[in-house]
Amino acid sequence: MESDNRPVIIVGYTAGWKHVAQKHHRDTTTLFVDTPAAAREKDLAAVLAAAGAPCELITTDYEAEGAAARFHDEYEGRPPAAVIPGIEYAVPFAARLAELFGLPGAGPLAADRLRDKGLLREVTADSGVRNPVSRPVTHPDEIRKLMAETGGPVVLKPANRQGSIGTRIIRTAEDVAEAWTECTVREHRAMAAQSTVPVRMLAESFLSGPEFSVELLVRDGRALFGNVTAKSLFPGDRPVELGHTVPADIPAELSERLRSATEHLLGTVGFATGFVHCEWIVVDGEPHLVECAGRMPGDGIITLIDLAWGIDITREYLAVMRGDAPRADLPDRAAGGAASWFVSAEPGEVIRVGGTSAATRLPGVVSADVLAGPGSVTRALRSGRDRVGSVVATGSDAAEARRRAQDAAASIEVVVRPRT
Repeated sequence: MESDNRPVIIVGYTAGWKHVAQKHHRDTTTLFVDTPAAAREKDLAAVLAAAGAPCELITTDYEAEGAAARFHDEYEGRPPAAVIPGIEYAVPFAARLAELFGLPGAGPLAADRLRDKGLLREVTADSGVRNPVSRPVTHPDEIRKLMAETGGPVVLKPANRQGSIGTRIIRTAEDVAEAWTECTVREHRAMAAQSTVPVRMLAESFLSGPEFSVELLVRDGRALFGNVTAKSLFPGDRPVELGHTVPADIPAELSERLRSATEHLLGTVGFATGFVHCEWIVVDGEPHLVECAGRMPGDGIITLIDLAWGIDITREYLAVMRGDAPRADLPDRAAGGAASWFVSAEPGEVIRVGGTSAATRLPGVVSADVLAGPGSVTRALRSGRDRVGSVVATGSDAAEARRRAQDAAASIEVVVRPRT
C-alpha cells in the first residue's frame, strides 16, 4: 500500500484518524483538511505537531460552494494518493476532490444524497427501500400536523448533522414547543465549529424495533466486505447509543436481509467506491432506513470489527481508496465477538471516578476508558457527546462479548455532585 510518497488527504479530523496516520502512514505525509473554526477548537496545529507520523494541516471552509475545485486548483501540483472523508460533514467535499484528482471515491451525486437525510428519503422513496413517513419542518405546527396524520410519536431530527445531535422522540403534542427549541437552537450551538451550514430539520414517524447498522467496504459498486452491528440505546426520548455488538447475534437470514437492503440502497444512490455505515430499524422483520453515511463509522465500531473479524479493515479501506486491491481473502465470517458499552453519569460536577482499573482486569476486556474526571462537568444525556466513558470487550461469540462489556461498564462508578 505504501507504493509511493504521495500524501493522503483526510477531510475532517477526529483522534481516530491521527492514529490511522501513525499506524499506516509513517513514511508518507497525511494532509488533514479542516475548517478554520474546527482547527481552532481542536487545537489541531499542536495536536498534529505531536503526532508520531508526518502530518500537515490545511484549513479551508470545505462546505462552501466550489470549495473542492478551488482546493484542487491550489494543490494540483501535489496530487494525493487518496482522499478520505473523516467525518460526516466532509463526505461531499471528499467525493468531489477525489473525482477531480482522478481517484476512487463515492461520487459527488451519491455523496450529496447520503449527506442529506431529507434528500436520501426523496431519492429512495420509490426504489423499494422502506422509509418512515418524513417531512421537512420549519415550524412546530408542522410537527403537530404530522403527529395528527400518523397518530403516533414522531422523531425530530436534523437533515444535515451527525452523532444524534438535535434528535428527539416527541410523544405528545404538548412536548413539541420545548423539543423544537432544544433541537434547533441549544443542541447545535455546540457544533458550530464543525458545520456552518444552517441546520434543516425533519419530522418522521417513529419506528419501533431493534436497531442495526451495516458496514460495507465497496469498490466500483460491489461490496468486498460486510458486517452487521447490533445497537442498544439508552432509555428515554433521545436515541443515544448505549452499546454495539459485532457481529450482530441474529439469524443469518436477517443479517443477509440487512446487507441486501444496504447494497440495494447504494445502487439506488449510485455509490461507487468507499466505506458506508448504514443504519436500519427492523419492523415486523423488514429493515426500515434510518440513515446512511458515506464514511467509516465512529463510536469505535471499526475497532470492534477488527477484533471480531481478525482483520485490519482500515488498511483494506485505504488500499481501495488508493486504487489498489485489498487482500484477496477478506473473511465472510467473524472469528469471534466484540462489543462496546458506554458509561453515562447524572448531570453535575464529577467528584470521584472508580472501578476503571478493576474493569480492565475482567475477562475479555480490551479497554475501559472514562473521559470525565474530578472537577469536570457532566450534562443530561442528549447525544453521544454526553457519554462519559466506554468499555470494549471480546468473547468467543457476540453474546459473550456483550455480557463482558456490560459487566465491565457496570463496575465503573462516576460520582457526581448536582449543580445548583
